[in-house]
Amino acid sequence: MKGINVIHDTGRLLKIAARQLTKNFDKFAQKYDLTATQMSIIDHLGRTNNEVLQRDLELEFNIKRSTATLILQRMEKKNLVTRTTAYSDARQKAVRLTEKGKKLVKTVINYMTYQQNLLEKNFTKSEIQIFEKILKYYGREKIL
Repeated sequence: MKGINVIHDTGRLLKIAARQLTKNFDKFAQKYDLTATQMSIIDHLGRTNNEVLQRDLELEFNIKRSTATLILQRMEKKNLVTRTTAYSDARQKAVRLTEKGKKLVKTVINYMTYQQNLLEKNFTKSEIQIFEKILKYYGREKIL
């Protein structure tokens, strides 16, 4: 309409989409007594052959040290991961999947792959590239 300012509300739409995606992940994860975040950590650890430091998980998931510690402690209680002194740096904690955690890797990766395939089915490669560029923009620190 002429004379009316159209407000683009990308941030709000992104927040709504992120919430819905998390709800979907949580619903799937709940079947395995996991949270969406725990599932994402299992996915990350399962795809990594090297030693993974807690610090690396903090950076990967953009979470504070205290939050990572709490999540990993809960995962330790469920016997999904162990945290030990890192070989590469004795000041750091290395995070590894337990046998129980390793048994969930295939299920989690299959779910993540399924979600990616749904995205690729509904959007072109160039649309996904643009979307990922936008997500990386919003994922940067301290956008004011």
